[in-house]
Amino acid sequence: MLSYDVVIIGGGPAGLAAAIAARESGCERVLVIERDDRLGGILNQCIHNGFGLHTFKEELTGPEYAARYEDRAHEVGVEFSLGSMVIDVSSDLVVHAVSQERGVYGVQAGAVVLAMGCRERPRGALAIPGYRPAGIYTAGTAQRLVNMEGQMPGREVVILGSGDIGLIMARRMRRRAHAVLGRLEAQHRAVPRRLRHTAASLAYRDAHRGSQACRSRVDREGR
Repeated sequence: MLSYDVVIIGGGPAGLAAAIAARESGCERVLVIERDDRLGGILNQCIHNGFGLHTFKEELTGPEYAARYEDRAHEVGVEFSLGSMVIDVSSDLVVHAVSQERGVYGVQAGAVVLAMGCRERPRGALAIPGYRPAGIYTAGTAQRLVNMEGQMPGREVVILGSGDIGLIMARRMRRRAHAVLGRLEAQHRAVPRRLRHTAASLAYRDAHRGSQACRSRVDREGR
């Protein structure tokens, strides 16, 4: 079994930054385990610019920003295991993972850093009645489908929420010839078309008619 001073789970921006810092601090063997087949994590689907202003003093897209960190990680001697899903970390810091190429394998770690990123809240966590049908996506999933997989989530889109990714996806959908039918926002100050509205229910009708979102007006307390 191979041994490493530090094993980092996750090869996104946090994982790469941690790996570089570990090597620059004197750790001899540093391994990053990433479930995807490329490094960069969420940055790979963020093809808009606006990254790198503080760190690199220039404006970069998400993939360009990730590439800078990846190049630096290779320069300082970080090792990588891509396409690997971590399935267990034992009490004695043995990290077990599985990949198509290596099967199930384990590595001994002196320290383990968890850098797996975050997960979007699903519909249930947002307390919206209905069920999870085809045609209803979180913004991150839609972003990955459009920007990385080249897939079209739909021709007519309703976006719930006016955060940065919601507005970015609204613009992206318009550029890909999607019709953005509306942007709903429960707060009374934002930039969507329908202020103080939220989705009251979600339903999938059929493959031809797609999904349906029923909107409802909310008061200043979001009810």
